[in-house]
Amino acid sequence: MRVAFVVMPFAAADSPSLAAGLLKSELAERGITCDIKYFNVTLAIMAGARDYERISKQFQSASLAGEWIFSQQYYGNLISDWDRYDREVLSHPLWGAGDGDREIVRRMLDLAPAFLKVAYESSDWSRYDLVGFTSTFEQTMAVMSLAREIRRNHPRIPIVAGGANFESVMGRALMEAFPQIDFVCDGEGDVSFPALCEAIRDGGSVPPGILYRRDGVIIGAPRAGGFTELDALPDPDFDDYFRVIDASTPRMPVSWIPVEASRGCWWGQKAHCTFCGLNGDAMTFRQKSWRRVAAECARLVGKYRPDSLQFTDNILANGYFRDLLPHWAAERNATPKFFEVKSNLTRAQVSLMRDANILCAQAGIESLSDPTLALMRKGVSAAQNIATLRWLAEHDILANWNVLIGFPGESPREIELQFDIMRKIVHLDAPAFCGVIRLDRFSPNFFAWRELGFSSIRPMPAYRHIFEMPPERLTNASYFFEFDHPGLAASVSAASPLIELCDRWRARTVPRDRRELELLPHVAGNTVAVDRRLCRAEASLRLNATEGSLLLACDVPRTPEAALAQVEQRHARERGNSASDALSHLLEAELIAEVGPRLVTLAVMREHVRAELSATAATGLTPDDNHEWRSEWRTT
Repeated sequence: MRVAFVVMPFAAADSPSLAAGLLKSELAERGITCDIKYFNVTLAIMAGARDYERISKQFQSASLAGEWIFSQQYYGNLISDWDRYDREVLSHPLWGAGDGDREIVRRMLDLAPAFLKVAYESSDWSRYDLVGFTSTFEQTMAVMSLAREIRRNHPRIPIVAGGANFESVMGRALMEAFPQIDFVCDGEGDVSFPALCEAIRDGGSVPPGILYRRDGVIIGAPRAGGFTELDALPDPDFDDYFRVIDASTPRMPVSWIPVEASRGCWWGQKAHCTFCGLNGDAMTFRQKSWRRVAAECARLVGKYRPDSLQFTDNILANGYFRDLLPHWAAERNATPKFFEVKSNLTRAQVSLMRDANILCAQAGIESLSDPTLALMRKGVSAAQNIATLRWLAEHDILANWNVLIGFPGESPREIELQFDIMRKIVHLDAPAFCGVIRLDRFSPNFFAWRELGFSSIRPMPAYRHIFEMPPERLTNASYFFEFDHPGLAASVSAASPLIELCDRWRARTVPRDRRELELLPHVAGNTVAVDRRLCRAEASLRLNATEGSLLLACDVPRTPEAALAQVEQRHARERGNSASDALSHLLEAELIAEVGPRLVTLAVMREHVRAELSATAATGLTPDDNHEWRSEWRTT
């Protein structure tokens, strides 16, 4: 048996598909040959890597521009045209796009017919006993366009679709609308998809987890829970991807290869974040043994020599801090890595991440407001989020994070307070996104929208321009939803200065080894705070022992009472250096911030400076002065 597995636009072209690579290996174990068609790379070559990356990674996701482009190939102007799409979607005040983005959509729209012709004619589809498509993010209408062409010319080849866009009711709704799809794999396909291939080969019955048609009716046995024995999975096979990349002229850039260490979310099992719809029906956390992860990574690195490894895990397993990360740190693994983490990290854990060569982290930070974080059910404080951002900066780990506003019950005053906090931390990594939340299927905001304070929800306007469906089916096929609630307009208005600040922050380019607010050892041995933050005159501040101790005390967020008690006990005998006066000075200089009920240090403190501060705090004296030390600002 021979299977074609197809990866369509707009999947990222700078890395292979983990789902396709894993299923190819699983089929090989059953004696089934599989060819992966990376047609996303084909379009990236035709369009240029820059345009393709912009639309596949950086567009406002709710505009669904990639879906609309191929919907136009499928329906023509039957349900939409450029003017209506531009007016109702790209010009939407919350979910729209910029003028430059419009030009990219138009260029890609012009390329789409030629691309589909190349994709279809590049393969002899008659060689295959089954064609499978994966669809996550904006791939569905590209899938349907090519699948329709295959069905027209090869009506007896079974066509299967799966991936996040076909999970639960979405799969049934899409199958009802597109007759060229014979089977839908609902949920994780590690068992069901290979079993379906075997059933087609051997004439067996359709396995659980697969929707199929019988006498015009869509039926399917209930699927089992998520796959649990992750160590039993084979290594993914990315050979097809690298063959395409190596043959491209000029050679397409490859940013990373994906690796899977776990599935689900251990935090979501305890308290599902209200906005998160990532896991569908597979929230249960499962992980590979650390030895398996280490061995698999070594094999993949040895075979493909990637620039970096991007772990697809929703959240880094806590247990890996005890075994996997120390293993990587001990062997000085040179391959850079990316993980998503929860922001309740310790400084020691961040240091271990750096030793393990985790150079980029999705920090799980979405707000710097304690009341808003409570609405999200994040289980972390705003001060802890800031401490985590600073620790990542101190260890030269790139922090990827967001600021989400627009939750029901969120006070505009909290958004204003976030602005005040964020203008103080512009020396840290800027948020990748700042704006109004989406409402995603599978999130608590979707399932319990009334209880959580939304007054209405409905599919994003873009869906009306993409699928020709009656309203109920369109709702079932949609993943992104727009919404109303009584406080939305006030939140959007209050967020305008915050969004503008974040735009300016992202646009500024500063060397990562030159943080704009950090502590430096003075030539005479005294620690100095240098402040070059956005919209400020450059200044420096010489620190006395009491101030240094306060910065150390608030390295981990503390209440003012706890921080002062710790410092006053240490410096009880110092003359003229009141801890409360020192704290007032540091708050005024914005080297420490009061965030909710806690204080947190803002200035970057690298390890050698921390050691100097600790030594000074231990003696209670500055290195070159055993008399009273007066801190002074010097503006340059």
